[in-house]
Amino acid sequence: MSFFPNARKFAINNGSFTNVEGDINYNFHTNPGMREETEYSGLKIIYENSVQGALYNSEQRFPPPNCHPGTRTQVLEILRHWINDVASATSIYWLYGAAGVGKSAVAQTISEEFLASHLAASFFFARADPSRNELSSFFITISYQLATSSELGPLLKYPIDLAVRDNPGIIHAALEQQFQELIVSPCNWLTVTCRLTAEQWKDLPRLIVIDGLDECIQIASQERLLSIIRKAKSATPPLPFEFLICSRPEPRIRNAFRHQDFHPILDCTDIGESFESGKDIAHYLRDEFDRIRQEHGQSMAHLAKDWPGTDIIQQLVHKACGQFIYAATVIKYVGDHDGFPIERLEIILKITVPDDFDSPYPDLDLLYMQILSVCNQRELLLEVMAHILNPAIFLDKRYEQTSSAIIEGLFFLVKGKVWALLSRLHSVLFIPENDHDNITVRHASFFDFLTDPKRSGSYFVNINEEVRHEQVLLCLLKRVSTCIINHSKDDAAFVESEFDDYAWNSWAAHFQKIGESSDSRIITAMNQLDLCGLLNTMSRRKNISLKLYVDMLRGYLDNFGIVAQWAHALRQSTHLPIFDTLVKQYRSFEYGFRIVIPPSLGPLASEALMTTISVLKNNLCLYNQGNYRLEVILCTLHPRGNITEVRKVLHSPSLRLSILPFNTDPSQVGLDSVVADTVIIDFRRMSQGYWITMPWDYLKKVESSGCGSLRPESLD
Repeated sequence: MSFFPNARKFAINNGSFTNVEGDINYNFHTNPGMREETEYSGLKIIYENSVQGALYNSEQRFPPPNCHPGTRTQVLEILRHWINDVASATSIYWLYGAAGVGKSAVAQTISEEFLASHLAASFFFARADPSRNELSSFFITISYQLATSSELGPLLKYPIDLAVRDNPGIIHAALEQQFQELIVSPCNWLTVTCRLTAEQWKDLPRLIVIDGLDECIQIASQERLLSIIRKAKSATPPLPFEFLICSRPEPRIRNAFRHQDFHPILDCTDIGESFESGKDIAHYLRDEFDRIRQEHGQSMAHLAKDWPGTDIIQQLVHKACGQFIYAATVIKYVGDHDGFPIERLEIILKITVPDDFDSPYPDLDLLYMQILSVCNQRELLLEVMAHILNPAIFLDKRYEQTSSAIIEGLFFLVKGKVWALLSRLHSVLFIPENDHDNITVRHASFFDFLTDPKRSGSYFVNINEEVRHEQVLLCLLKRVSTCIINHSKDDAAFVESEFDDYAWNSWAAHFQKIGESSDSRIITAMNQLDLCGLLNTMSRRKNISLKLYVDMLRGYLDNFGIVAQWAHALRQSTHLPIFDTLVKQYRSFEYGFRIVIPPSLGPLASEALMTTISVLKNNLCLYNQGNYRLEVILCTLHPRGNITEVRKVLHSPSLRLSILPFNTDPSQVGLDSVVADTVIIDFRRMSQGYWITMPWDYLKKVESSGCGSLRPESLD
């Protein structure tokens, strides 16, 4: 019997896979003539699509939460016993609890402790991280860890690699199919084909740790993942892995676990007051305050060794209400080297909860408010926080990062501004010491606080997609306007950045995402946008061909029409006169425009400009008719002569064209209105009778050369 009945595209020479009396011996030797990248091309695809930041030991999560020595001893002991008990009937453990009670710390501690013996894979969800707040890469990431595990890799590496090589599209397939082909089928192959027994599986790493399931932002995806796991564990043969799942007890997660098929295979524990959280928090606070006292040296040398004393520690334990995150935030705030610990602790102790304060976590919320209250420029702070909490709205994945360099570029801020703006938030944000690593929220409870207007009040951060697109649009329009001004001045010192490119290419796309927003800032920005300057700067930013210029010009004219429609719709609903102004402004190019002929041009330059304008005119006219073909333009311009010249004009760098609306004075583009001449591009006049003057005899020659039919159907 072959151990590899369906294997293709790789060879195993002098290899053996033996199953003798419960011992597994494997010895794979790949074909010496096969290149390494060919052998593992499937794993390379998996790696490129996996989320390495979701692993327990990823740099992205550093420093990870961890159980403080001597704390959470009871719950850790329960989990250790469950993991080590090979005779246990349950193979799924749900550890649940409220926000901030230490679930992630337990998951991290277990992952590290059982790395060498039991851990097969891990995935730590994070609501504020677009790469870790959805399921799309979950099974890909798990399968990559299984294939590269020191113990499981030699067994699962080849079937997982082959699954992707045979079907590269599996990376984008439905999650159920990914799970089946990348995890279940390779395991079944070992169990059925290679006759790996259940007892032998127990000697292999089988623990998969899933933390923060509730931080997967699509609630339906939470239920979907649990359903996939449930069905796999109830199948014959059952999936051989054990799952430690940590989450908040959200209603739909709780209901999913109530499915009857979970009953015989599920253990669960509420990590709360029943595990002496208060005692553990007190222990943690005593150790950490002692560390702070020692680290601050001479400034705190006069204090007693038991500072701040048992009474104060008990006050803080009472305020924590079982939430380790409260204690951890207190320690980070008090111990910040930019402040004086004694004064900062006094500030926290003076915080009192008003009788009418409506919050499930009053002391934690007031602590967060205190931390935020010392920050300047609140409006800018909240917009930057909105990007940190929800960066996944950009058309280019590069800008979905939350590093200070990206934030400063997108928000048009001077270098170093983000560091200064967030300098007092180290207790709630992880702020790297460089400008290219992501700034992240330390704990999901801070995310929850900021995005709940009832809890955060004036510190509410709106991460609604339309609002985020408004914020981005305002920043992009500011960049575009700055570019227009600098180009009009011919400022040699002005150098555009990648963010300027994004602003020019994407502002309209973000505009289309704002819906029927009537935000006064958006209205003002759209009203102040210099449309003539925009069209004229467009060709001067880069040395582009006339053909590309025309394509861009078409796009901008279409975008102006979209803005006009938006303004018209808001005029109908709000009756505000400002929208009449906007409609008129953005329709000023609807029927065409004028191109200014500078009087200083010599004969040759003037002739070249007129040829360029002719090509532009015909191109835009046919585009307006919805029937643009290059050959049509060529034959209309030079029906009897050589078309090489026109083709050359289209693909050579465009001249600097100065465009004006029909009724605008040339002096607006820096030209003498008395001597400047203009060429009118009137879409309405050009459309009338355009096809009547078409040289059809030449058109037939173009068609016979293989271009296909170029005539409008109505004239055939």
